Amino acid sequence: MKQIKLKTGIVTVLSMFFLLSFCSCSSGNDSMETDTPVNPKPSDVKLMNKSKIANYGKYYCPGTWNEGFEKGPDYMLRSDARWSWWRMKQSEHFFVFWEPGFGDNPNAESVPEALRVDIDDLLQKAEQFYKTNVEKLGMATVGQGKSVLDNHKMQIYLLYQTEWLATGSGYDDKIGALWVNPSTCKPVGSTIGHEIGHSFQYQVSADKLFTGEATPIDKADGSQLVPAGFRYGFGENGAGGCAYWEQCAQWQSFQDYPNECFDQDAHYAVWLKNHHRHFNHEFMRYASYWFQYWFTEKHGIDSYARIWKESKYPEDPLQTYMRIYCNNSLDALYKDLYAYSAHCADYDFKAVHQYKKEAAINYSTKLYKNDGYYQVAYTNCPGTTGFNLIPLNVPVSGKISATLEGLAPGSALAAGDPGTVVDGDGNAKSNVTKYNSQSNTQQNYRYGFVAITKDGKSHYGEMHTGKKGTATYEVPANTERLYLCVLAAPDKYNRNAWDDDETNDEQWPYRVKFSGTDLLGNVTIPEGDPTDLETSLEVSLDASSESYPLHTFNLLNDGVMEKIAKAFKLQPSEIAGATLDAGTVKVDGFSGPADGKVAVGLTNPDGKVSYAYSANGIGFWIAADGTASSWGDAPIYYEYDAGGYGLTVGHNPGHSEKGKTYIIKPTMVYNKGGKLHKAVITIKMKFA
Repeated sequence: MKQIKLKTGIVTVLSMFFLLSFCSCSSGNDSMETDTPVNPKPSDVKLMNKSKIANYGKYYCPGTWNEGFEKGPDYMLRSDARWSWWRMKQSEHFFVFWEPGFGDNPNAESVPEALRVDIDDLLQKAEQFYKTNVEKLGMATVGQGKSVLDNHKMQIYLLYQTEWLATGSGYDDKIGALWVNPSTCKPVGSTIGHEIGHSFQYQVSADKLFTGEATPIDKADGSQLVPAGFRYGFGENGAGGCAYWEQCAQWQSFQDYPNECFDQDAHYAVWLKNHHRHFNHEFMRYASYWFQYWFTEKHGIDSYARIWKESKYPEDPLQTYMRIYCNNSLDALYKDLYAYSAHCADYDFKAVHQYKKEAAINYSTKLYKNDGYYQVAYTNCPGTTGFNLIPLNVPVSGKISATLEGLAPGSALAAGDPGTVVDGDGNAKSNVTKYNSQSNTQQNYRYGFVAITKDGKSHYGEMHTGKKGTATYEVPANTERLYLCVLAAPDKYNRNAWDDDETNDEQWPYRVKFSGTDLLGNVTIPEGDPTDLETSLEVSLDASSESYPLHTFNLLNDGVMEKIAKAFKLQPSEIAGATLDAGTVKVDGFSGPADGKVAVGLTNPDGKVSYAYSANGIGFWIAADGTASSWGDAPIYYEYDAGGYGLTVGHNPGHSEKGKTYIIKPTMVYNKGGKLHKAVITIKMKFA
């Protein structure tokens, strides 16, 4: 996994490539030049006696077909080898080698600060991650002749480069390994935990081959497929990548850093935008790690490793789970997945609920009015095992109901739905007028209500099954948040292949109407034509914070959306549905919204509205005087989540000034019949 500071906070770069035998995480940004020592004279080369190397027999030397090992194990005894025993340190379960540029000590003052690494700290943390993966999770069974780790140590290779590199996998179907650059070790934390997690995922299949429980399968192209430990994709004949590797490496690293499941802001932001997709969908492979919390809470922590160790090609992890824990019953699987989906409303998982952030509960589902119903948007239409959490108004008291009706795959979208097709980064690619067509037409759903009361407790209504029906619910007293949960649960289950194309994903559209409640934020709209609006917010912020995002306004809770709704003569949900996505606004030549649409911009000090987005999605980096700017020296920014009404403000750490108040003006522009109406939100960002 790669993480970089980009525009706003820690952004996960959703890229993955196959390295060595299967799966890894890495990056490819331009790096700074680093000086590497010239080749020494032959007379300067030192040779080490292998008999003098402690635990030499515990090192598995990768085969000569691997880069850096072309000259075999004896060459590593030379001081001029890329990976040399002269530049190595070890702990109980790891060898770490570093490249020649570091010299004898990667933490020496002679090494540029950006490239220094405390090897002792690296090994100490690696041992902690080993303990977590072996003793807590059981990803390897040691001491019983069932693992290569009984005889060999895992391997870490430290590269002398500033370009980010964090890759975990293994060598030769034998031993887990990882390859990192110094940035990933400053300090050693969850990134290394993530990569060592990959190394243990690799070790699962290596150990299965070691014991003879698995045998490679010959493929038509002459390659081999390892039918264990998800060393295969979920496309035809094992094609494609395996998102579960990333989902689980995240979860494994959070066993040692539990708060980071929420502190890594970019991941739950991706989750909120993509949880309607298949559990294993590639677009949210770094963010879909919540089911692991749910099933380990239900079945015990050892259930996690069982899914890995007992997997059988061509199963995906949900099919393995269904075989082990649901007696191969698809209905039982969906029952568990619905319970998990409902628990996600407030992250009601014992292991991490206490770390929950308010911004992470900002669920939204884009819906369009159609023939007395709300019809789910293309951009939020659930795929198989995906779900929607639809926020609803909390009634004063009494019973509510939701009538759901499934729509056939390939049906026409609702009027006003732009049918925006996106890539894995959420950028618009094209537009469609219908939901995806597919061979699987065996639609079905699980749905029901979830309420969160003011004491922080979650309450779950009855789960309903069917492609058409009505769910009723008696809303608990003191309810603070209310949702309808809809899980796509077709009667025929198909795996999700990783192909970076959402147009061939299974989709299960539906429409729904409510009694006793309505979509969250819907209000009584006064008669008349749209008008302009000016309103204001303010917030106190910490200039010394190292975090990029500092505060999220919920425009519904703050009453701002009600004001805008009454000004524009549109319900908040209609405004959300009409708001143009970032990909549409960023097209060259964009000058404002078309009739019936809303564009979010920034009013500059000269009164002109800018649409030149420079932050993630809808948003701007902003100069000190409030002018739209770009990332770099700009001190502040804002980003807007149209579906969840969340307006996040933040700063570039080290660039905001203590004691200064910055004034920014996020602006919604609505086109009604060719006339533009503006809602300007003046925000005072007070830094202390």
